Amino acid sequence: MQTGKKDNMILKKDIWIDEDGKVAEANDGLPKGWAKGKLVAKAGTEISDLQAKELGLKKETKAKKAQENKSK
Repeated sequence: MQTGKKDNMILKKDIWIDEDGKVAEANDGLPKGWAKGKLVAKAGTEISDLQAKELGLKKETKAKKAQENKSK
């Protein structure tokens, strides 16, 4: 049995997928330039980090080196 906190995110936009497997976000209807598409998730829906990663919504970021504050 798995214990621990699962990270979830709430979508701010609708998620669409086209016939080629391209994923895009849009507020009103299909994304611009698309003739067809399938609605994958509606805005306000809560999805897991794993689902977001599968859809390509979760961008992996690298840690940035701390910058020195030179203003005095």
